[in-house]
Amino acid sequence: QWAEKKTKKSVKKTGGSKTTITTYSYNKKWSPVVINSDKFQESYGHDNPDVMKYESSTWTAAKVTLGAFNLPSSEVLRINTWTDTHVSDSNNTTLLSGVKPSGTGYYVGENPSSPQVGDIRVTFSVVLPTDITIVAQQSEGTFVPFVTNNGGSIDLLKTGVYGKDFMFDAAKNENKAATWLIRIIGICVMYCGVSMVLDPIVVLSDVLPFLGNIAEIGVSLISWVVAIITSFVVIAVAWVFYRPIVAIVLFAVSGAVLAVPFFLKKKGSKSVSGEPTESTELLV
Repeated sequence: QWAEKKTKKSVKKTGGSKTTITTYSYNKKWSPVVINSDKFQESYGHDNPDVMKYESSTWTAAKVTLGAFNLPSSEVLRINTWTDTHVSDSNNTTLLSGVKPSGTGYYVGENPSSPQVGDIRVTFSVVLPTDITIVAQQSEGTFVPFVTNNGGSIDLLKTGVYGKDFMFDAAKNENKAATWLIRIIGICVMYCGVSMVLDPIVVLSDVLPFLGNIAEIGVSLISWVVAIITSFVVIAVAWVFYRPIVAIVLFAVSGAVLAVPFFLKKKGSKSVSGEPTESTELLV
């Protein structure tokens, strides 16, 4: 199918205004869903089919077991060791018109080596029997999440054979990674907010191009500093009761960064007032 790609570029004008130039490009790609070409900026010559002749489907085994236990569907879906499988033609199945074998599946179109818009390729993947490790609660021949005293739940699953220590350590590491990702996103959002608040300074400075570039760099640096300090303070407040030492360190770092400009200003004023003076007297 045809796919549209938009590329935006901002160009500054004299006086501080900005113009956004949008460029559209089109290329062919395989897609499991219909791409609506009616919404393209340039739909002429980039028409896609209205419907998929064959749609993707997933079939799940009615009964999947781990030893003597039946796995619930929620855990079966988490086993994602998909591998391509070859379609057997031992039954001498008669193919529909326009369908031909291709690789491990089938191809609907003229030439698989030269795909055209509207062609379809059909492949099959399967999850074969494999070893898995589960940390959950046994209940009536199956598994359910274990509810902890604080209201949380434990329901871990990994492909392979592992010990309990590895499973819990892996879960902790995944939780830490997700937490840091949220923190980084929060810092970036804070940076964008501060930048938008200070953006009028850049616009006013753009009257002189060189001054606008300097102001843009300065605003960007200030925005990052404010975003990082504010985020550290928020994290520290959240950790006051759970990790007080870490909270104190974050408060100290934030305070030190805030104190640096005042310290430099004070030091500069002292150095000026402390300079030796020289006087000359003229005798008459």
